[in-house]
Amino acid sequence: MTMSSEEFFMYLTIALIVMVPVSARLYRYFTAGRVKRMLHEEFARPKGQDEQKPGEKR
Repeated sequence: MTMSSEEFFMYLTIALIVMVPVSARLYRYFTAGRVKRMLHEEFARPKGQDEQKPGEKR
């Protein structure tokens, strides 16, 4: 079975229209999880530390 160049580019276009948004969403999902974990590690306070009240100075 031979595929004409028109069929090839039609299938390529359909595949790209489907694959690009799916891959972008997967990348964003995994990156967001990694960034959330890094931010939590960086800015999480120890459990024994008291919260600062609004208007108080340290």
